[in-house]
Amino acid sequence: MSLEELMKEDPQHWADSIAIKLISQSPKKEKFICAAGISPSGIVHIGNFRDVITSDLVVRALKDRGYDAELIFSWDDYDRLRKIPKNVPESFDKYLWSPLAEIPDPYNCHHKSYAEHFESSFEESTPSLGINPRFIYQSKEYEKNRYYEGIKTALQKRRKIAEILASFKTQNMTDEEKENYYPLQVYCRGCNKSNATKIINYDGEDKISYRCECGNVESVDISKENVGKLDWKVDWPMRWKYEDVSFEPGGEDHATIGGSYDVSKEIAKKIYGTQPPFFQGYGFIGIEGASKMSSSKGMGISPQDLLEIYEPELLRWLFTKVDPKKAITLFFDSQIIRQYDEFDNTVEKYQEGSLGKKEARSLQLAKVNPVDKLPTREVSFRQVASFGQIAQGNLNKLRKMFDRIGQKYNPPLLKQRLEKSQTWIEKFTPELKINVRENPNKVYYTKMTDKERKQINSLAKDMGKTWDLEGLTTLVYSIPKKPGMSDTDKKIAQRNFFRNVYQMLIDNDTGPRLPTFLLALDEKRVRKLLEIKK
Repeated sequence: MSLEELMKEDPQHWADSIAIKLISQSPKKEKFICAAGISPSGIVHIGNFRDVITSDLVVRALKDRGYDAELIFSWDDYDRLRKIPKNVPESFDKYLWSPLAEIPDPYNCHHKSYAEHFESSFEESTPSLGINPRFIYQSKEYEKNRYYEGIKTALQKRRKIAEILASFKTQNMTDEEKENYYPLQVYCRGCNKSNATKIINYDGEDKISYRCECGNVESVDISKENVGKLDWKVDWPMRWKYEDVSFEPGGEDHATIGGSYDVSKEIAKKIYGTQPPFFQGYGFIGIEGASKMSSSKGMGISPQDLLEIYEPELLRWLFTKVDPKKAITLFFDSQIIRQYDEFDNTVEKYQEGSLGKKEARSLQLAKVNPVDKLPTREVSFRQVASFGQIAQGNLNKLRKMFDRIGQKYNPPLLKQRLEKSQTWIEKFTPELKINVRENPNKVYYTKMTDKERKQINSLAKDMGKTWDLEGLTTLVYSIPKKPGMSDTDKKIAQRNFFRNVYQMLIDNDTGPRLPTFLLALDEKRVRKLLEIKK
């Protein structure tokens, strides 16, 4: 596709729009770098995930147009530890202001450092979501002195940087403050902290001297060894140039007028002589129904936590189908069923060819592997959640249930939904748990009226004559129905009858669709619970 044809293209998705803009800006670019990153100061939560999936989708859109593109993810593990997160031992306050990559694992597991502990779980989750970035560890980049030229440029133009920073502040910097400003956070060689160090001399080339409150005074040749990290708003544009970044998203805090991106893009142009990458701000990620988890973990909800209950394609789709600037809410309560249903309906329409172009493109981008086909979701998450409990989480038992009721299913998908639905109920919605009784509910039976007991007896007596879905459906709706009943009275009578049957079977007023439920339970098991011997 020529550039002219590309510019005439009607993009169906926001990621396609960004890809077209990038190509139009740099039509001869050999490779587009799309970036994301986070400081691993605590659990990498789902809000951070929006950073990486936004860049991932732009990479896919570029590749779909035949361009070479790569997703890079920077771990800012050379950042200093500023505060102790919840559930990290208070004794770790002795490591405050030290580099995250040089602090021990707070949980005494196999990780080499504090940073690696939080990095590893995120890195383990991304492949299952179809995201495979090239991870860059900033502690190693700084340690190898890869950024020497960028650091030297920042030191030599430090007053100009101070003027840029001052222009974005409501209160201006004095000439003395500008003169004494250094954009480098030095980690003291004596105490390994950066909060009490001060650069006291710079020769304009490669030599700096610093003093620390711990008493250490030292001179360093920055051309030969690294001694610190650039301030964030200088480090960011420096790396844009070094990594040749074409696109990078950011949260609302970075996207605001006068925020980090606005400051950094000025430094990119005026200090490093490079064009800043195309920037896309993104909205807030809300979480509902996970109060138990957030209070126990104390540090937010990670993609790994979500993958315990969300299918990877569903989770991706929730991000692909909306504009990045719009907020997204993820659920740990019963509303997750609605999200599964919406996704299933979208897949069905896509396979029928009745989905609009924009919706179809969102679904294509939701696939973990772009070349795979999305299997039909014959069995709903709701149904698997209910029947999976009856089967006590046993996949073979569940398959036999569905075979009995004539329900088609995709075996791998059924297994996945069983695991996720059972985890969801056990951890987050125990109130929805279904426990099929082992013995008849004689106490409840005796409390029913004679008329209600006759209805239960009628079901137990007649269900064997018509043990199939159609026959059972006719039977359960006809038992409480009497000649001359109004539609309203009939609905009330059927609802009361269903309540009594559910109480006899599972000690609850409601449950899965009754005819299907009876068939799944098996006639022998149902008869045992409904036939009360006098």
